[in-house]
Amino acid sequence: MATPTLKDLAAATGVSISTVSRALANHPAISQATTKKVKDAAEKLGYRPNAQARALRGSRSDAIGVVIPNLADPYFALIAAAIEAEAEREGIAAIMTTCSESPERLAKALDALTWRQVDGIITVPVEGAEAALNEAAKSRPLLLIDRELAPFPAVASDPRPGMFAALTQLRQKGHERIGYIPGPQQTSTGRQRLKVFRGATSEFSTFYARGGFRRKDGYVGALELFEKDVTAIVAGDSMMTAGALEACYNAGKRIGTDIALVGFDDLNFFRLQPVPISVVDQDMAALGRLAVQQLTAAIAHNATPTGVKVPTTYIPRVSTAARLTKS
Repeated sequence: MATPTLKDLAAATGVSISTVSRALANHPAISQATTKKVKDAAEKLGYRPNAQARALRGSRSDAIGVVIPNLADPYFALIAAAIEAEAEREGIAAIMTTCSESPERLAKALDALTWRQVDGIITVPVEGAEAALNEAAKSRPLLLIDRELAPFPAVASDPRPGMFAALTQLRQKGHERIGYIPGPQQTSTGRQRLKVFRGATSEFSTFYARGGFRRKDGYVGALELFEKDVTAIVAGDSMMTAGALEACYNAGKRIGTDIALVGFDDLNFFRLQPVPISVVDQDMAALGRLAVQQLTAAIAHNATPTGVKVPTTYIPRVSTAARLTKS
């Protein structure tokens, strides 16, 4: 018969792996009833704590856990690369996993990282996983990245400076009919950017597409806006930008001539287009670097991490350079 594990105890008692671990260590945050239930199950199943795990509870693992939605999105892939590079400079390992925008998968990922005794966790939050985030934060420093979700600290960008600068240029170039393709409204970033856009476009005639998580949403959104005769489109994130770019090509729209396009995130793909795309840049390298620095400082002092707001900047390129010619 296989030796029982913490996972077996969690399944037997109906609590998380991290709760089992803390109950066995007599952590004061765990109720006496839960502690007794876990210890009774451990005795019944013949559980014996691993010597290495006991050592890890009293020392550092020199590893942090990282959870991102997916690696197929180049934006999140670049953030993950920045986290990994900064972790290496700090002399620690970064254990990466993904959650596919699922609160259930995020909860499982957090539990798995806790079980592996990482010193701290950086995660892109998913709404609906608040209980799992709170549970993980009880036992080690936890820091959000890219998105905000109260009450947890986060390293995230401020969309206002970059978006205001982009809209100022469009106004100067004579654009009056502006379309916006928002990112997913289930995320703080999607909602914040939409709010900023609305607050900064009182002098325009504005039109809104549906948007969403996928490149296809950006594609469909751009086609919707073409029907409104907009002269410029602002995309709310990198996936919406990629979709809008594809729609422009397939609809025969000449970017920079027939329509101005402002994207989000300074990806190589946008810079290397036949007509380079103007973007609101979040500085993904800075987000990843600051997240690791804030988390490692919290680990060193056994403290709660400090959140940071990183201002966006606008990078104008050929896609918005031409002045609108009135027909």
